[in-house]
Amino acid sequence: MFDIQDTRAFPLLILISIFSLISFLNAQPNYDYHLCQGQDGDRANSNFETNLSSLLDSLSSKASLYNFYNDSFNQIYSLYQCRGDVNTTTCHTCVKAAAQQIQERCQFNKTAIIWFDSCMLRYSNEDFFGIPETYTGYLMWNNKNSTESSPRLDVGALALIYKLVEEAPNSERMFAMDEGVALDNSSWNIYGLVQCTRDINNVSCNVCLVKLLKNIEQCCRERLGWRIMGPSCHLRYEQTLFYQQSPANQPMPTSGEKTREDILFKDLKRPTGKTKFREGNMQARGEEDSGEMYYFNLTTILTATNNFSEANKLGQGGFGPVYKGTLPNGKEIAVKRLSAKSGQGIEEFRNEVMVIVKLQHKNLVRLLGYCIEGDEKLLVYEYMANTSLDAFLFDPTKAKQLDWPKRAAIIGGIARGLLYLHEDSRLKIIHRDLKASNVLLDDDMNPKISDFGTARIFGSNQIEASTNRIVGTL
Repeated sequence: MFDIQDTRAFPLLILISIFSLISFLNAQPNYDYHLCQGQDGDRANSNFETNLSSLLDSLSSKASLYNFYNDSFNQIYSLYQCRGDVNTTTCHTCVKAAAQQIQERCQFNKTAIIWFDSCMLRYSNEDFFGIPETYTGYLMWNNKNSTESSPRLDVGALALIYKLVEEAPNSERMFAMDEGVALDNSSWNIYGLVQCTRDINNVSCNVCLVKLLKNIEQCCRERLGWRIMGPSCHLRYEQTLFYQQSPANQPMPTSGEKTREDILFKDLKRPTGKTKFREGNMQARGEEDSGEMYYFNLTTILTATNNFSEANKLGQGGFGPVYKGTLPNGKEIAVKRLSAKSGQGIEEFRNEVMVIVKLQHKNLVRLLGYCIEGDEKLLVYEYMANTSLDAFLFDPTKAKQLDWPKRAAIIGGIARGLLYLHEDSRLKIIHRDLKASNVLLDDDMNPKISDFGTARIFGSNQIEASTNRIVGTL
């Protein structure tokens, strides 16, 4: 041991202090940029500040476990996304700093976003989950231009970036990174990274990245490195290695085995976000011109259904109970809740999402979205005020409302829905369980076919198939 009074120890103390300071500084996340919108002077006099702080504290705690997380609290919505190559320790440090700084830099703003080198975080008083934001938040580039001895962007790097833009939307984590070689200078390695927030779907991810790519022409062709950042996606290119070459460790289940449920839901666990669907000649076939599907937070559904109150219960099927709900905007919904005791329910849940998400027709019930969170597996549909056809057919009083013109209209609507499923849709669908209780009626008594849990998809030229178990209604 050395004595603090021994002057020979001072140089060593100075070196220790310098190295400690360097280690501390290296551990701190690097702030890049922020945007504050929706200034509201009344925010200081409301509970918004307290609610936001609580939400961001909760969100920050998740960063020690997850690379991405979104949540809401009292009409405030927030998410964070860490860079796909960083570990959870770096992610947690970054998100914690982002949560603190976004409140300091964007006081009295009800919408804000902040970018760090290793993460981004945003919040808003409006629900933005699953809605792709394709505008450019900020550009950052190396002030030095390429020279004769350094590679030009348009020769080698564009090929690398375009490759990553193609790969990322199709990856589980909406993320891709790789290195390449400059085509006009093979001694130079180049590096790229692209990523989308995981609340949007793969189609929206691709659109977002391609739109941000258009900035290259304006800012970055001659630059040695650049970043193009948006709320829903970002791109980065450098001529020095800037990412961790080993993939970041992600939380894994305690058991090494994949359960039957894991396999069935592998295509559904990432929120699908807001998706538009289009098919040819939809107006001629009676199809709606677009459809939307959302990933709903469990908190939103619990609030809408009053915690699955018995008073909100509409009925019970083989899948599980169905509840009426009301979203914050006043829209009424019907929520199917998978029963834990349902032996066939898991397969039917997945089948229903995968089938009906591809279908849009005015005589098919519309799937608004779904939720998979913890043990809960929920399907969210448009609400049909007149419930199902069987409620009228088998009720002597209500049956009187079905005069022959109405019955003919209902029969025609069901037939049009079946014709679409069998002949006119992109996929050939055999429902296999069509009955009065699976025909729902809207306010105007228009019929809509529902419950596609046992439906079967056929190839375009396929006319027969074998079944493994008995399903359906005779």
